[in-house]
Amino acid sequence: MRMGTEALDRRSAMIAAAGLFLSCSSLARAHESIPERGLRFGLTPVFLTSDLELLGRLQAYLQRAVGVPVSLITRRTYQEITALLVSRQLDAAWICGYPFVAHRRDLQLVAVPLWRGKPLYQSYVIVDRERQAEGLMDLRGDIHAFSDPDSNSGFLVTRAALAEHGLRPDTFFSRTFYTYGHRNVIR
Repeated sequence: MRMGTEALDRRSAMIAAAGLFLSCSSLARAHESIPERGLRFGLTPVFLTSDLELLGRLQAYLQRAVGVPVSLITRRTYQEITALLVSRQLDAAWICGYPFVAHRRDLQLVAVPLWRGKPLYQSYVIVDRERQAEGLMDLRGDIHAFSDPDSNSGFLVTRAALAEHGLRPDTFFSRTFYTYGHRNVIR
């Protein structure tokens, strides 16, 4: 089941966002203020810490671009990364739109990931192979796992889709819970 208009490959999005992040004039101006200790860059749980190749490439790319060591900081929840960012324990972070909007007085938008030159987004609701479902409305009464309450794809897209029908997750599904990881949702 698809929700959205364009498929977004995580690797491509990460590389595009890193490129946008580093090419923004605000970062170029801020480059002089990056401490010698390096850049502390937070990653929400959308990045799988088991994907060492991807994380290694991201870290190497960022280090080459800013010319100082880069520490990739991961946490279990979006809220933890957002709290570190707002309290200035991180210099920058990859976060969803919701935490940015919720804390926009404390944060500065540096970049938005682009897919095929546009800020497009797609989310999937995954069901068991045996479950016959053509759309979200077919899932009424099911048990539903969300990844994180601050995740666009892992909660807010489904919540918004239900709201368009005047529905709420807690009454539409028989039970909901958070797994705090996109990978955990499908386990």
